[in-house]
Amino acid sequence: IKDSAKTAGVNTALIYYYFDNREDLCRATLDYAVDRALENYRRLGEKHSDPVDLISDWFDNHSELSEPIRQLVKIMLDYRTARTQLRVIDDIIRHFYNEECRIISESVRRGIETGVFRKVDPEKAANIASTHLDGIMVRSMIHRDLDVPAAIQALKDLFFEHLGYRADGSAARRGPRIASAG
Repeated sequence: IKDSAKTAGVNTALIYYYFDNREDLCRATLDYAVDRALENYRRLGEKHSDPVDLISDWFDNHSELSEPIRQLVKIMLDYRTARTQLRVIDDIIRHFYNEECRIISESVRRGIETGVFRKVDPEKAANIASTHLDGIMVRSMIHRDLDVPAAIQALKDLFFEHLGYRADGSAARRGPRIASAG
């Protein structure tokens, strides 16, 4: 609490006025950050009817907002390693990932239905993208010189390749390409 007050430039008593304890502050912080992220995802969904544009902007959004997203991931990691685990915070984190994957899987599903993407499991594809984006954020905390936008662009390219997306709008009909070992 003292560190948070110092960072925010406020008196510690002010934090205790609004929050009962450290867990309450953590819950409120995470809830706020998740709400902001999900609202941004919803705006992207309302902005695009084309699944390629939505997915592309979703990746670009992670690149543009990489610092606040990194902070959100750090808060989740700090919470996960804390001795105290609260169901309400677990629910907030679960809700974030469920919504993120729902938005992406629905876009993948629409792309498959319109013939823009090859047939894949939309939920698995969304989970792969979400998991690997988190991996980029965690790695950027470990390796401060990581070029986050370039790493996200590489993941975006691989994701569209997995979906069989071609710039001409057609879907590749073959299965995913697997690199040979050697």
